[in-house]
Amino acid sequence: MATILFDVDGVFLSEERCFDVSTLTVEELLYNPRYLNLDGRKFKAIYTDEEIADIRNTIFVNDKILQSFKEAGLNSNWDMLFITFSVIYLDILEQEKLNLHGVNLNDLNQVGDMLGDVTVRPEKVLDFLKGTLNSKEDIYQALIDKAGELEGFSDQGSFQLYGALWSLGHYKYQEWYLGSDLVEADTGKAAEELDKTGFIHDEEWIVDPQLIVDMLEKLKEAGYTIGVATGRPRQETLLPFEQGGLDECFDQRRISTASEVMASQEKSEVDHALTKPHPFSYLWSLYMHNDTLFEEAVHGKNVSDEQIYIVGDSVADFYCAKAIGATFLCPLTGLTGEDIKDTFYELGVKESHLMENVLDVPLAIKELEH
Repeated sequence: MATILFDVDGVFLSEERCFDVSTLTVEELLYNPRYLNLDGRKFKAIYTDEEIADIRNTIFVNDKILQSFKEAGLNSNWDMLFITFSVIYLDILEQEKLNLHGVNLNDLNQVGDMLGDVTVRPEKVLDFLKGTLNSKEDIYQALIDKAGELEGFSDQGSFQLYGALWSLGHYKYQEWYLGSDLVEADTGKAAEELDKTGFIHDEEWIVDPQLIVDMLEKLKEAGYTIGVATGRPRQETLLPFEQGGLDECFDQRRISTASEVMASQEKSEVDHALTKPHPFSYLWSLYMHNDTLFEEAVHGKNVSDEQIYIVGDSVADFYCAKAIGATFLCPLTGLTGEDIKDTFYELGVKESHLMENVLDVPLAIKELEH
C-alpha cells in the first residue's frame, strides 16, 4: 500500500494565528523597551484582533511579504519573522549611518540607545525579496551580504540562521505563541513578559477536526499508512491534536516536527538546513525515526520502495515531494487560498492534484490510483 504524509498548517490548522504571532514578534523587537525601543511606547501583551490585523497589515505589507516568502519556498514562521525584522533593522542602521565598529548588533537595547528618529520601512523587505532569491539559502546569503555593506560592521554571523538574533526571534515567538506560563518548558528560558496568554489556546481548524479524524481512520482502514511532517515544534503540534482528537490517529514515530528537525540539525554534520524545503521531516516520518536511516534522511535520500503522497499547501511542500519522488497533493487552504494555483501550475502541478480542502484527499488518491 502507500504512505500519506500530511503537513499541518494550511492543511489541518489555519496559519492565521502563526502569522499573527510572527507579526507581534517583529513588533516587539522593534518597539519593546527591552529591545530597539524605537518610539518609547509602553509594551503591552494583550491586543484585540483588530489591533493585530492593523499591525500585521503594516509589518507584512498586507501579507505581501508573507506571500513572497511562500513563493520562494520559505515556510518557517521563525525564518519569516527573522528575515523581516533583520531587513527592517538593517535599513534603520543604514538610515542612521552609524559607524558600527565594536558595536554588538545582537544587543538590540544598546543599539536602540544609539538611534535617533527613524522610519520603519517594511516595504524594504519586499524590495529585498525581489529578483533572484529563489531559495532559503539564497535569502540567507543575501541577508548576510546586505549586512556586510554596513560601515564598520564585520560580524556577519549576527544574521545567520540559528545565530543570536535568530534565536532571540525564536524565543519571543514561542513566548507569544505558548504564553508566559508554558514558554520555559519549551525553550528552557523563563518568560520575560508575564502577561502573554498564548495563542496556542486559540487555534483555528480549517475544517471540523472530527471530520478530519473520520477521514484519517478510513484511510488507515483502507490500508494506508499516515504520518505528519510539520514546521511546528512538537508541543505545538500535539496539544491541538489532542484537543481535536487527531493524536490517536497517528503513530508517534510518524510525527516529525521542528523539535526533531532542530535536534537533528545539531546532531548532524551537514552545513545545509534540514527545515523545509529540505525533505528531512517527511523522510523522518517515513522512516519512523529509525536512527539507522538518519544519514539517508539528512541527505534527502528516499530508500523506500513505497508509493508516497505528500499533502501540503506550500511551495516548500512541493519541493519536498519532488526531492523524494513523492506525489504532491495540495489543499487550497493556505495563506493565499486559490490564488496560489498559478504558482503551482508553473511548477507543473496538475489540476487533479489541487483540492478544496484536506477532506478531498481520499477521492484524489482514488482517482490517481485508478
